[in-house]
Amino acid sequence: AAFGKGNNTRLVKKICTLCDCNVGGGIRDIATAYALLESGAKKIILGTAATVDFLKKLPREKLIVALDSRRGKVLEKGWTASTSQSPFERVKALEPFCSSFLYTYVDKEGMMQGIDVETVKQLKKTTTRKIIYAGGISTLSEIQQLEKMGVDSVLGMAIYAGKIDVYEAFVAILDFSKFGKFSKSGKNTGLIPTIVQDGRGQVLMLAYSSEASLDKALRTRKGVYYSRSRKKLWTKGETSGNTQELLKVAADCDSDTLLFTVRQKNSACHTGSYSCFGCFEDSRFSLWTLYDIVKQRLINPPEDSYTARLFADESLLREKILEEAQEVVGHTGRDNLVWEIADLLYFLTVLMAQKDITLKNIEQELSFRTMKKLKDKHTNSS
Repeated sequence: AAFGKGNNTRLVKKICTLCDCNVGGGIRDIATAYALLESGAKKIILGTAATVDFLKKLPREKLIVALDSRRGKVLEKGWTASTSQSPFERVKALEPFCSSFLYTYVDKEGMMQGIDVETVKQLKKTTTRKIIYAGGISTLSEIQQLEKMGVDSVLGMAIYAGKIDVYEAFVAILDFSKFGKFSKSGKNTGLIPTIVQDGRGQVLMLAYSSEASLDKALRTRKGVYYSRSRKKLWTKGETSGNTQELLKVAADCDSDTLLFTVRQKNSACHTGSYSCFGCFEDSRFSLWTLYDIVKQRLINPPEDSYTARLFADESLLREKILEEAQEVVGHTGRDNLVWEIADLLYFLTVLMAQKDITLKNIEQELSFRTMKKLKDKHTNSS
């Protein structure tokens, strides 16, 4: 796509359902840019097309401008054409119209021969925007050096060649020193507070992670923590059976607190409550809960299940959606309206599960519409 040949939109959409990702390569028109954002891209990366006029037509917070540089000059068209512009000149010109810059040191890209520290330092002085770095990274110490400068790292060849372990890299950029100490051997024995939530964002518990527990959690995809009372690693549910499947890990802005997103089996609290926090003793019901229940009816249809019957009879499902929509429109009061909307949402959820459409897909679509409407309003008024 970077060379203007081919289209990866279908692949991008599939990847974006699995994780947050920034997308770049061959984005040369507004329609493609919005199509990628609509597909779920967290942000899009623009290089050749990154002119002031082009960027103005897109939401600034969704834009990363590429600074692909060889011998101090910005490259375009898939690195095949050089410009007369330096990375610093490009930054000064485009800073007001993007959220961050991706600096790629093309001279060393894919060669694992070290990072361009001096240019990164100068870029940090030139802009207050976030800097992301790619090119030449081959060691954990280089990643840590960039992290201390407030710069994110992009890894490629170093992972493929086995030079860097991605789990070790994530652990390496975290600050364990604020809640611990160093051993006589110099090893960091500190801990990081770890907030644990379920897939719907309901807070379950607060635990602590050490370097070793986090590494094990990442590799086993389980809720593994450090027990301060037992002074050893602890895998949630290894005795109770209330296990946690680790879905996602995120660090906060200071890299000294973690957020685990897990799939909780049974309860998280030792008291038997779903959450360790009193206000969330039971699993909070939401549209996600309804979706999960309905989806299970599709996967394992119980006998005499009305939901399973709807899955098996698409004409009946369509009839019920039309019927409930009419009853929503013809409601007779507030309480009745709530009742009818609940009915309609149930039948729509069945349709969504049948067509493999998730609530995240709907949220992304609504978010995209809001973003585009605000941008159109801004563009038309300027």
